Amino acid sequence: MGEVYRVEGNPDDIATEWLPVIDLRRAAGYTSLSKFLWRWTVRIRERLSSVTIAVLLTAGLVSWPTAVAAAGQSDPDTKEGIRSGRAAALQMERTEAKLSSLVLRLYGGFSQAEAGDVNEGLDGYYEMCKLYSALGIGTTTGGYTPLRAGYNFGADLVFQITPQIGIGIGAGYIRFSQSSLMTWSRDSEDIEISGTPTLSAVPIRLGLFLTLPLGKKLNLTVDFGAAAFAALKLDAQLRIEHLDGEWGERSLSARGSAPLDNIGYHGSLGFEFMVSPKVGFFVEVLGRYARLKNFETATELDRHIDGQSETSEGRIYLGTYKFMGKDWSQFRVAGTPPVSVPPDIVYTEPKIDLSGFSFQAGFRIRL
Repeated sequence: MGEVYRVEGNPDDIATEWLPVIDLRRAAGYTSLSKFLWRWTVRIRERLSSVTIAVLLTAGLVSWPTAVAAAGQSDPDTKEGIRSGRAAALQMERTEAKLSSLVLRLYGGFSQAEAGDVNEGLDGYYEMCKLYSALGIGTTTGGYTPLRAGYNFGADLVFQITPQIGIGIGAGYIRFSQSSLMTWSRDSEDIEISGTPTLSAVPIRLGLFLTLPLGKKLNLTVDFGAAAFAALKLDAQLRIEHLDGEWGERSLSARGSAPLDNIGYHGSLGFEFMVSPKVGFFVEVLGRYARLKNFETATELDRHIDGQSETSEGRIYLGTYKFMGKDWSQFRVAGTPPVSVPPDIVYTEPKIDLSGFSFQAGFRIRL
């Protein structure tokens, strides 16, 4: 058995070993081989570790810019998507606020109508007194005031086909009334003639409504269409009173025919100011063409101070009479058409002319 020789080794690997050696040469050779193996193993480990780290670092360096770039792109895209979503939501809210499938129009205002034949038939006694005055028989003060001015109001429900175009149906009420007073004086005799006729109807409207934006809160409004005039009605009372207390009255009441027998047309132009996203205030001028048929039925009642009365029923006829070379006219109610005797007496059926215009204002409410 030889001498025991101590060999220094790596503490992490073989720590400290006691190797039996036969002789110094073998011990020296064994020691050299161990050192060689040890160094070779360490070098392999170092190379493997370096390569592995290099590969990992290279992969990291290569992938890191791409990941950063992707993250940089994803973040703006995400933010942009969020912003787009919010913008779309806001736009939807604004659209819902400004645009509705239904719009309610409420309006009212001043109206004027021609009422040509109606005025011709109501001013008969006034004309007669004027003719007497023109012939030097008495004098007159005051006179007949034509039935033209009135008011109207109503509502339309409009279905919006597009934000600018809508189709609507509605109903309203139109009424004209005017008071007249005349005094005819001759010597010590005075006669006072007074009356307050009223003409009214309920137009049922169908129209096309246009809304044209002029600014953020200002719109141009246009509409045109047709109307069927229901509940056409005339009520007139004429009173003749003498200074001595004697008096007489004539009351006339007439009613129109079916609404579809009385069709008129209208068109309007106006401006709307948006008070809120759903409510607008508008003003407009409306033109109206409505030459309607004669009333279907009429009743005339004559009363006198002594209690006498007379009633006539039928239809209204407009009689035009000759007096001292001058024409004057008044209504007559008869069950059958009266016979004309030209040129002294001519009877015709009157036209109820509601043609004219309305200046009105109101609100448009988006439902």
